[in-house]
Amino acid sequence: MARPLVIIGGYLTSPHDFRALAQALTQAPFHFQVFVTPIGRLRWALTRDWDFRPVLRIVRETVAQALRETGAQTVTILAHSVGGTVARMYLGDQPYKGEIYGGHRFVHHLIMLGTPHHSQEFWTRRTVGFTNRCYPGAYYNHVRYTSIIGRSIRANRRGRWIERMAYNSYVMIDGPTGAEAWGDGITTLTCAALPGAEYFVVPGLHHSPIHGRPWYGDPEGLRYWQRVLLSSAPVVV
Repeated sequence: MARPLVIIGGYLTSPHDFRALAQALTQAPFHFQVFVTPIGRLRWALTRDWDFRPVLRIVRETVAQALRETGAQTVTILAHSVGGTVARMYLGDQPYKGEIYGGHRFVHHLIMLGTPHHSQEFWTRRTVGFTNRCYPGAYYNHVRYTSIIGRSIRANRRGRWIERMAYNSYVMIDGPTGAEAWGDGITTLTCAALPGAEYFVVPGLHHSPIHGRPWYGDPEGLRYWQRVLLSSAPVVV
């Protein structure tokens, strides 16, 4: 049985960043057919609150390709960081700047890696707000939602540079409560929790290679949460 999986990167990532992870997911015990959305660093750099449609169109095209090439009816989406917000928007039936994607018809499992589900960050807060207003929590009952967050760095305003960077990010997305929070270096534990979704905290997992290893794109990190992928199968009704 075909098991298509679509990877959506996060801000300023490129498809190359997920090459090793994609390769690992094609092998035992997973045996997915993996499709990485071709969203490069420049496209992400140009994507801001005022218009996420170019990225959403790429996601729509990649899912369509995965279904066409495998003959499957639905896919698993594995989304990193803001890619999880993009995926939630893609699932939706409400118009976004005049376009409707309705991806919930083609997705049976959405797995989000370090996705911030609320944000005060300047470039994404309106988009995250739109998504939470239109599709609060694990919105579609027939879609399985899973949120995975690393617990590797605690914010410290006067600590090591990586702790100071985490402090700035946590406060930016989570407000004052982020000042002493734990997270993956970008997203706090509380910010990654989506109401109604499965929620897994993975000790030692980082948001990106800048923050430390393993990060979400490292095959070495898979063993900590691979059970989520191994149980990612469509529900037969």
